[in-house]
Amino acid sequence: MLTDQRHQIIRDRLAVEGRVLAGELASHFGVSEDTVRRDLRELAKAGECRRVYGGAVASAPLAAATVGQRSGHAVEEKRRLASAAVRLLSAGQSLFIDGGTTNAAIARAIPRELDLTVATNSLGVASALSDHPQVELIVLGGRFVRELGTCVGADTLAAIAQLGADLCFLGSCGLDAARGVTAFDSAEAEVKRAMARNSAGIVVAVTNDKLATAAPYRVARAEAIRHLVVEKSAPAAILADFERQGAEIHFA
Repeated sequence: MLTDQRHQIIRDRLAVEGRVLAGELASHFGVSEDTVRRDLRELAKAGECRRVYGGAVASAPLAAATVGQRSGHAVEEKRRLASAAVRLLSAGQSLFIDGGTTNAAIARAIPRELDLTVATNSLGVASALSDHPQVELIVLGGRFVRELGTCVGADTLAAIAQLGADLCFLGSCGLDAARGVTAFDSAEAEVKRAMARNSAGIVVAVTNDKLATAAPYRVARAEAIRHLVVEKSAPAAILADFERQGAEIHFA
């Protein structure tokens, strides 16, 4: 089989399944695992996948998009995810709400009669909650990154260290059962990790295009996710991997 043919089959499998295993591909193609690993390196270099131990996963979507560009992507899907996510809330809880357009949608969906304490490094989330009558809002300052729409850096981390939360709504650039929650920016990932550490439970709400994908920087392992909020059309096989690691699945 020619190299281009192998590459196209790998692309097709990544599009359908979100991941490939080098050993399985070697058997299917009748070539060595070294040959498959070389194929995967070439595809990863072209940005068509991300290498992981034993194989590769699909690259996370919208890698170079700004928060403004992402805000127009999958608007209705995010609205439905937000409606499902806020059903996890109860009066008196303290929350971290991370950056991201899905989390901003969650902030907008919080019932106005629900009293909460919310700490966020996202200007979008803070704006959505600024006139909420029952929310005690804590804005985590620091260096503002326009492309991300969030504050990051030492001051943000110091503020997070002084707080604890019942739940952390964690934004995810990519989400995979093996790689967990991942992010594109190292400083953003550091803030996400700090929020996760200081929370009793993690909630991730994610559109289908981010499932079984990975970005470069690890944030949290899959087994750390308590609640996973997904679209009704999310692939059952992918969700089963998260359920085996302890996540409760909620459908939008």
